[in-house]
Amino acid sequence: MKLRYVANACFEITLASGRRLLTDPWFQGPCQQTWWNFPPVHERLADDIRASRPDLIYISHLHNDHLHPETLAAFDRATPVIVGAMNTLNLKAALAAIGFRNLLEVPFETRTPLAAGAEIVLFRDFHGNTLGDDTQVAYDLDTSLYLYDADGTRLFLGVDNTLLPADAARIAAEYGPPDIAQLPYASASPCPMSMADYDDGRKAAATAALRARTVANFRELTRALAPKRVIPAGGEYVLGGPAAPLSRFLPQPLASELAAALDAAGLAGRLAKLYPGDALDSATLEVTLDPGARFRDFSDADRAAYALSLGDRAPSFTQLKLPADVTFDWLRALRRCAANYAARRRKMGFEPAMDVYLDVTARDGARRFLFGLPLDGDDGGFCEGPGSRPRLTYRLDERLLFALVTGMLSWNAMEASALIGISREPDVYTHDLHRSMVHFTLLS
Repeated sequence: MKLRYVANACFEITLASGRRLLTDPWFQGPCQQTWWNFPPVHERLADDIRASRPDLIYISHLHNDHLHPETLAAFDRATPVIVGAMNTLNLKAALAAIGFRNLLEVPFETRTPLAAGAEIVLFRDFHGNTLGDDTQVAYDLDTSLYLYDADGTRLFLGVDNTLLPADAARIAAEYGPPDIAQLPYASASPCPMSMADYDDGRKAAATAALRARTVANFRELTRALAPKRVIPAGGEYVLGGPAAPLSRFLPQPLASELAAALDAAGLAGRLAKLYPGDALDSATLEVTLDPGARFRDFSDADRAAYALSLGDRAPSFTQLKLPADVTFDWLRALRRCAANYAARRRKMGFEPAMDVYLDVTARDGARRFLFGLPLDGDDGGFCEGPGSRPRLTYRLDERLLFALVTGMLSWNAMEASALIGISREPDVYTHDLHRSMVHFTLLS
């Protein structure tokens, strides 16, 4: 088995049989709103992957940096696509909408034949968040893949999944330690970047704490899973457009920090930090470097500067234009969203302890309206100011809200949430409340 890294969570995997599996293809162009891969993929590699005609594609989940229509447009729609047998239809519907209907729907935690002697196991979302909390919110999302190749080598792709050391230890015990593991190494939370009432010092302190926690979790995942080589991936991104300045608060550790943590834990030599075009052979465990890869061993300053170079990119929601003779009844639409959301909460038995306010701005930044959503009710309405009860407030552009409530964007994807100013009173993170907003749409 040979792996070639492309970008983010995209790998080209060549099996012992010669068949090729492409995972989560996204390697060029904007990802929904403000998310841009880093380091950028050079043209030779992008052209090579687009022309590669993979035998199989794996899509881990429906976020746009994993299911990217513009990238997938280069590939034959008849290509079989591996997905997990999820509870919700969101992923299948998203693939069908762009023409991919030949789906290999794999049951979770079941060793399943793939092709030419290879087998796979898929895992569903392990936890509601990176702290390992359980969740009441019925929102099937991330998956991970374990691949057994015919040559006896093994690969684990954690992708974006919320793995904790106990999960890694169970996987190693039940399925065997992999030769190569890809593990996520960066939070995709908009906090603390989007916290509207945090000053820069508070954001920097929260980012440093999150970064240290992430390094420690990566180290302990590596220790528990016991791969021969471990690839940090699924975290190469910066924020472009109006969110570009927030990239200095991104929590991704540098490769040098991860290597130092593994060295100190007696795991020296395990890290294989790959850049676009680099390849890793499962038999020799050697890395072949692509001379075209840019920003190798980049620093925090490099990353922040690259993000600012994308600062003039306009978010795509700003291009939304309704015909002049069409009006949108915001009150009616938001009350419908609120009713859908309440029905979902009742079904889940979820009773959040905070009200939600949507502080909606016009194009010039002035307040357009404030919509209050009392979470012990079913509708909500326009109001003059927030109440005295505990509350979560989202400040956002009305065009972005239109994209969210119509299902064009997901509330839980950083591409959109990085453009939302968040405040809480009291300032207590309630992960199920943030996560549950995915059901505040006209389509729920």
